[in-house]
Amino acid sequence: MITIKNIALQIICAFLIISSTAYAEDKAQPQTLEELKVAIEKVRVESGVAGVSIAIVDKNGPVWMEGLGEADKSNHKPVTQDTLFRIGSTSKMFVALSILQLIEQGKLDLDDKLADLAPEIYFENEWEKTQPIRLVHLLEHTTGWNDIPFSVYSHQDANITLEDGLAFNPHYRKSRWVPGTRFAYNNAGPAIAAYIVQKVTGQLYEDYVQEHWFNPLQMNSATFFESELYKKNGAKNYSPAGVSFDYWNFILRPAGSINASTADMANYLQFLIARGEHNQQRLLSAQSFTRMETPTSTLGAKAGTQSGYGLHNYVTGFKQAGIAFRGHDGDLPGSHTRLSYVPELNIGYVLIMNQDHYPALHKIQELIRGYLLKDVNKPEQKPIELPEKFKQLSGYYIPIALRSDSFGLISELAGLMHFTVSDNRLHRMPLFGGWDAPSDDYAINEHTLVSSYTGLPTIAIVNDPLAGEVVEVSSDVMEPTLRRASAFRVFGTFGFIACTLALSVISILFASIWLVRLIRRKISGATVSIRLWPLITSITPVLGLGVFLVSANMEAMGEISLATLSIFVCTSLYPIFAAYSLINIYRLRNAQVNSVMFWHSTTLSICHLSLAIMLASYGMLMMRLWV
Repeated sequence: MITIKNIALQIICAFLIISSTAYAEDKAQPQTLEELKVAIEKVRVESGVAGVSIAIVDKNGPVWMEGLGEADKSNHKPVTQDTLFRIGSTSKMFVALSILQLIEQGKLDLDDKLADLAPEIYFENEWEKTQPIRLVHLLEHTTGWNDIPFSVYSHQDANITLEDGLAFNPHYRKSRWVPGTRFAYNNAGPAIAAYIVQKVTGQLYEDYVQEHWFNPLQMNSATFFESELYKKNGAKNYSPAGVSFDYWNFILRPAGSINASTADMANYLQFLIARGEHNQQRLLSAQSFTRMETPTSTLGAKAGTQSGYGLHNYVTGFKQAGIAFRGHDGDLPGSHTRLSYVPELNIGYVLIMNQDHYPALHKIQELIRGYLLKDVNKPEQKPIELPEKFKQLSGYYIPIALRSDSFGLISELAGLMHFTVSDNRLHRMPLFGGWDAPSDDYAINEHTLVSSYTGLPTIAIVNDPLAGEVVEVSSDVMEPTLRRASAFRVFGTFGFIACTLALSVISILFASIWLVRLIRRKISGATVSIRLWPLITSITPVLGLGVFLVSANMEAMGEISLATLSIFVCTSLYPIFAAYSLINIYRLRNAQVNSVMFWHSTTLSICHLSLAIMLASYGMLMMRLWV
């Protein structure tokens, strides 16, 4: 069963691996394929990961392809090159390829307006008259929409049409900023683009992909559905604890539902490396490939950054190699895919794992990338004097292009960055730590900085039409747009939340003492009332979250259930209890009670009410996750 607890754990693990080990010092790097295999197997075994499948491919085909570990632990079924895996969001690449193919045929244009292509699809954009949502924005995740909510993510239907899937709870498709200015990853965009493919061609999207991509690329086992072959050869997907997940029928299939074997993906990689050609048949022009690999519609891309997100194609660097890896990741509960290729080196890899373990996934990918680049000389960069505008960046920054606003306060706090400038370099560091050391970014021109962690020009100062001057770090495809914030706001917000939590913990701990006295009737009246309501307010979110984590599963998230009701009730009662606590204390202000207890309860009640107001400003009260 897919639980929200598992999803939360994946998010936490992803943050930890990105923020800590992603910037570790170089380790001993395998120099041969045999050494690489040994190193990968060592990571897999030590991490307790069920199975891993890998293919390293060049323009002539697989250089190395092998399965390690088990596809099914219950019967010890080994991973092979024919084991089917769920490749998740790597599926999105086929949407971009299909759109580009239709563009070459003159049937579409990246500048076509969504309102003209599919007026029946619901969306809101207050800037539509001057800055309409265009096809390119769907593919580069620059519509400004929130990502799909829990209700859409969890809703299962193996037979639903794409149009009906897009019509299910579509309220999240509202532009939060001017389209084509900020990146925010979104699963609805590719599904709508696939619907446009369907509408233009008159074919079901899955049939179009089968005919135009799977068949010519000889991806013989690839499918969007839980086919009989998948039931026979599909890998089981496991949680960190080793519990297997049920098959998940995502209703926006183009965004993440393809199942494929490593042999299938090796053929696909060879096609990518050959830039549109397979078995002497050209399926897409090299020019279209260049466009797919080039981010264009963010302000940072316009300023000259060279990493980020093209047409469903990530552009990432690797340490200081100065080499751009292109491709796409895919993550589902229990299944993780990393597909990357380097056109200049005519080589690439696909890595698939059937258990949640982000540290192991990261370590293995680092080993593969390091091996592929072992003979590549790092380019000699000649940093110039840091331009004056970058010298002024010292300060604190908050992310303003969140993937989803649902838990905006948490995402904002997690994304806080501290910038300093010294020694002709810009140094970035998460405010609350996690990296081994700050970055050491440098300038090679007047407009962009090279990230010391990617070796690519990734940092630009841009003028956002709503936020004014902001910094875009295009190597961070999660939350790349940052706005300066005062130290008072940053530390005031964090300090205030920390104070509320600390006072709440004290209230809960001391309750074990005074509740005993209450039972023994040694205290009563105002003393009890002044203590009780702040305690109830403190316990309410803890209790609601606890019920949510224990009872939530993916099916329950799509409807009114114990899990979703716990969050709704908790976030509804919290401000009421906070307000009543303060009113009650004011009402009993003249009562004869212990002064320390009185002021603790008063301070805690003020903090709770203030926090409730803050949560309201982020839309985090009366949360209905089922809509």
